[in-house]
Parts: sequence; C-alpha cells; structure tokens
Amino acid sequence: MNTNNPTYSVNYDEDADVLYVSFGRSQQITGVELTDNVLLRLDTGKTNGAPPRAIGLTFVSFQKMMAAHRDRPLRVSLANLRSLPDDLWLATLSVVTTPPVSDFLSVDLALAPHFPPLPLPQPA
Repeated sequence: MNTNNPTYSVNYDEDADVLYVSFGRSQQITGVELTDNVLLRLDTGKTNGAPPRAIGLTFVSFQKMMAAHRDRPLRVSLANLRSLPDDLWLATLSVVTTPPVSDFLSVDLALAPHFPPLPLPQPA
C-alpha cells in the first residue's frame, strides 16, 4: 500500500508488518527509538545550522500495535529518552511536538520532579 500526500508519503510492507511514513529526504539522518515499535528519523540540522526536521517515522509490528490501541491514539512517552545527549533530546522534542509528526503521534510529557522524600507526620 502506498499513499501520497503533498506533505508526506505512506508505505506499508504487509509481509514485514512495517509502516513507513516519509516527510522528506536528507543526507544526514539520525534515528531515535521513541518506543520499542516506533522509530523517528530526523535531520538534527547540526551539519548545516538549519532547525531540526522530521524525515520520517517507522512503525514496526504496525497491525499488532493498532489492534492493541484500537480507536485510541498512539501515545508516546518521552520519559525513556532522557538518556539522549541534550542536543539530540532538544531536536527530538522539537520535531515530535509539531506537525507533521504530531499529526501521527500524541506525545506525553510528564513533570517528574526529584524532590527528597517529605517527612511523614508522626501520630500524636
């Protein structure tokens, strides 16, 4: 299956159960594993000073993933990306929270402050 849109193209490999969404081309592509089944391909812009931009998304085990999510959007938590270098983290955050990537994924950001445990009140 191939679907073309002026801003993206979609290609599904039925035998491999992999969906490829392409937003453009670049010679400088970095892959970021957003989840076990979702890979973001992006151009960080580091080589030419341009802003980061999404090149594509790859969804592995696509049919199984969609069956598990049914009518709910696929949500991606960025919590597991905290180990990325700062520049790659910022580039990833920039592209996943804006179109065209945000047209395909719903990204969850959560505040997880690391405060020391508060003392519990002692019974009187």
